[in-house]
Amino acid sequence: MLTIALDDDLSRLRDDFVKEGFNVVDKTMIDHADAIIISGMENNFMDIQDIRTDKKVIDASGKSVREIADTLRGFM
Repeated sequence: MLTIALDDDLSRLRDDFVKEGFNVVDKTMIDHADAIIISGMENNFMDIQDIRTDKKVIDASGKSVREIADTLRGFM
């Protein structure tokens, strides 16, 4: 099971991602995540850049939970 971390702006979608079959953690647990889902590259990328990681970062702007889930499944 893939573990994802959600940006604060996306925490409202937690249950939707769980229903899609993902383990969801908040951004304080980012070290335990396989991928990071953020709500917009412009506002959040600098925060993510400060984290030294090779994790996948997905910009969720304008995408449905299903579209993001399909992208994540492509990483598995």
